[in-house]
Amino acid sequence: MKVVHAIDDQVLATWLEKYDQLADQMTGFKQFALVSGAQLKAVLLYEWSEWESGIFDQHIFHVKFVEAESASAFKELMERFINWMRSEKCDFFFLRLEASEFQKNRIVQRLSHVYYVGGLTRLEAPPAQIDLPSNLDVVIGQPDEKDFDEAASLGDEAFVKSRYAMDPYLDQRVVRHFYQEWMRNNLHGRADINLVAKLNDEVVGLIQGMTRGDELALELFAMRPDVQGKGLGKKLFIEMMKVSYDRGHHVISAGTQLHNILAIQLYEKMGFRTTNAFLNYHVWPKKGER
Repeated sequence: MKVVHAIDDQVLATWLEKYDQLADQMTGFKQFALVSGAQLKAVLLYEWSEWESGIFDQHIFHVKFVEAESASAFKELMERFINWMRSEKCDFFFLRLEASEFQKNRIVQRLSHVYYVGGLTRLEAPPAQIDLPSNLDVVIGQPDEKDFDEAASLGDEAFVKSRYAMDPYLDQRVVRHFYQEWMRNNLHGRADINLVAKLNDEVVGLIQGMTRGDELALELFAMRPDVQGKGLGKKLFIEMMKVSYDRGHHVISAGTQLHNILAIQLYEKMGFRTTNAFLNYHVWPKKGER
């Protein structure tokens, strides 16, 4: 099989349709594919992540789609893509596979330069009007600009088991800065919903979400460690669901680490149910063998 970096639009659209993907959602991604004769055997689409690359001072890429007609074609695709990225200006690329795809995950985990950096569970629930607990002395509302620094500082300890924190090659000081800047950008207008929880006039919790059509996708949810387990996160979560309900969303989606049992339990108490789960990998093509 040979590698190609450009696929005819109609051929790609037909391939994507086989795997329930829409071609217009893949527009603009870089292409890496294996062909035998005139037939596509495996396709990988990826993009450069400009913002992350700037924060980490690394050249970071995201694999957006990967499929192959067989396990052997998938293995060859990944091996040849890793070798290709060794010759490119790439420090690492991010790959996410559904946890149910056992064969693909087994293949990837055996490849060189691949690091498993944790799993993610995706949950969904309809927005709802829920009465707030009245026995908690906490104020929930939209943050004022004077609250932004305090809110962003919650990123210092909230994501210590994220895929970035699990990567052995990333400076954890930069990881904390990454989440602070992500929160700060959301507060400055990127997110459609920003809500904070205040206790004694101090910001102790933050939740942020993005609208995608009729869906609200939760992005970041953080509580100060010393107030966890007191019901404040639940109250913040309930207010977010009410805001989403008022805005006419049909569904709320959330993602959290598979090992974050407390967060999953909170989501389930709020009516969320798991829809699927993923395994995350960072691939460092130029680093030494594991």
